[in-house]
Amino acid sequence: MIQRHFAAALATAAVLAVPGAALAATPGTLIQTSYQAAADPAAGGLSPTAVRDWLVGVGATVSEVTREDGRLSITITDGPLTWLIFFNSCQGDVCGDIQYMAAFSNDTITLDLVNAWNLEQRFLKAYYTPGTTAGAAGTAIVQYDLLLVDGLGVDQLLDPTSVWVGLLPVFGTHVGFFAPADAPAQ
Repeated sequence: MIQRHFAAALATAAVLAVPGAALAATPGTLIQTSYQAAADPAAGGLSPTAVRDWLVGVGATVSEVTREDGRLSITITDGPLTWLIFFNSCQGDVCGDIQYMAAFSNDTITLDLVNAWNLEQRFLKAYYTPGTTAGAAGTAIVQYDLLLVDGLGVDQLLDPTSVWVGLLPVFGTHVGFFAPADAPAQ
């Protein structure tokens, strides 16, 4: 699984998050002086092919880029987990943001279970959709959004992908996809 590739970066990201959290908790540290309109979201970013090639390079099993209903995506198979990356704010071959997404469905998933995740976790956010028929299993969909910056190339994917592959099995355990002893090592 590609988690092992990201282990060091995930540990570094966790350490770096502490000072930011402390700064965010200090009143008056962010002074807004003027408003500037957001730049064109597709002025910077990455191509779906560059993202796919980078993931393949770090050992992931990745589909070709697909387009469904005008939306570009790739599917990643990582051991027992399958997840997707959706490409958004695209102009031509450059996309300004991506969304990591995975869905889990079983009889133990409830709205309260998903709400508990959102209350306790900071980075991956989830929502619940009930089964479409009486007695059908509910589905928990978990997502993580990332704005892409022009000029940073695929290296900007390392830390966010580390967070995603580190927390996705935790979410899978939370919603009953993995029994706690069956969750992949992190």
